[in-house]
Amino acid sequence: MKTRLDNRIIDLRTTAKHAIFRLQSGVCQVFREYLLNQDFVEIHTPKLIGGSSEGGANVFQLGYFGKKACLAQSPQLYKQMCVMGDFQRVFEIGPVFRAENSFTHRHMCEFVGLDIEMAIKEHYFELLDFFGELFPYMFEQLSKRYERELKAINEQFEFEPFKCKYPVVKLTFEEGVALLKENGIDWPVNEDLSTEVERKLGEFGKFYFIFSETKIWHWFLHASQISNWS
Repeated sequence: MKTRLDNRIIDLRTTAKHAIFRLQSGVCQVFREYLLNQDFVEIHTPKLIGGSSEGGANVFQLGYFGKKACLAQSPQLYKQMCVMGDFQRVFEIGPVFRAENSFTHRHMCEFVGLDIEMAIKEHYFELLDFFGELFPYMFEQLSKRYERELKAINEQFEFEPFKCKYPVVKLTFEEGVALLKENGIDWPVNEDLSTEVERKLGEFGKFYFIFSETKIWHWFLHASQISNWS
């Protein structure tokens, strides 16, 4: 890895690297086009702000002409302001900064976020239905439009084809716990799933939502890695 980074210009000239960048661009393109067709408005929120934009993640602090500022952890606050301002449906594709000293694919200090916010008319299941259509569409379109790029990436970084069947399976929390038990993992029905247990669920080779009737917002997308989306 160090050799590649020290010679990044040469490293970028490989077919697989070109394909990765084109696929990354495609993810944003397909995501954007789907949302625009669903009457979403694309917004651009501040990234240099005066305080934390959400709880649960540390911020990168910096000086701002004699005052304290920080890099935005997410556009959450601004998305919610737009929805409260009667925009109904908004989204943003933009950088996210989180001061988390953890080196995993689930925790990164900087990444590009695909964020949405939408008004709920009746029940939060509307979100499950929305994402249950968004993800199959994205995976199908990426597989069709970027077949050549995916083949080039696979030659260097082997993976299984994208698969996300429609409709996406919905499991109650209790059914999720039962699925764990069927696979030899005992987990109490009155406790939130741990990160390790979530990962185990993804390893069962399914792409599904798990929801709880007892919480306003409690659902999971489970996939151990791209190769297990099916």
